Amino acid sequence: MKYNDYELLDLIFDNDEIAYDIMFNKYKPVIYAKALEYFNYLKNNNYEGFALDDFLQEGIIGFNHAIRNFDVNKGSLFYSFLLVCLTSSFNLMYRNVLTLRNRPLLNYQELDYEVRDVNSIDPYDYIGDLDIYNKLNDYLYSINIEDAAIISLRLNNFKYIEIMKLLDVSSSKISRAIKAMKEKFEVCC
Repeated sequence: MKYNDYELLDLIFDNDEIAYDIMFNKYKPVIYAKALEYFNYLKNNNYEGFALDDFLQEGIIGFNHAIRNFDVNKGSLFYSFLLVCLTSSFNLMYRNVLTLRNRPLLNYQELDYEVRDVNSIDPYDYIGDLDIYNKLNDYLYSINIEDAAIISLRLNNFKYIEIMKLLDVSSSKISRAIKAMKEKFEVCC
């Protein structure tokens, strides 16, 4: 059974995922064509640093915006509204990228290969062999669970105030746990 856009939108508002997929697949060529248009425009004007996928993602965002904000009572077609939303999304993306702080992104070159010496060692392959990690892991298992949680959060750059809120502990409790770990490992954090 075929549905028109208005029926599909009603179903989508009722959280029907199949209707969303039907609508998306119906307008996927439109999204792709508009994304390709903007991508080619930048590429033809010697702006590098963009991938077509960036524009496709922005197109999906524009599509979702069109679905959320389309008003049947205004008398316009969904297709027309979608084109406005896509154009708006791509123009916003275009302006944001061309700002001064994002200019370095325009000059990068995408590599089609991995830059790595075949004889080099990947440090992540040997992280389990590093003695300090094993010692830290053993230490965390040897102390009470609350202190282990405090130390784990602190090592993951949580601030004292955040740890206090998450674990409902005092700052002195956090200080004691961190101090004990520093003394054990003779490190600072």
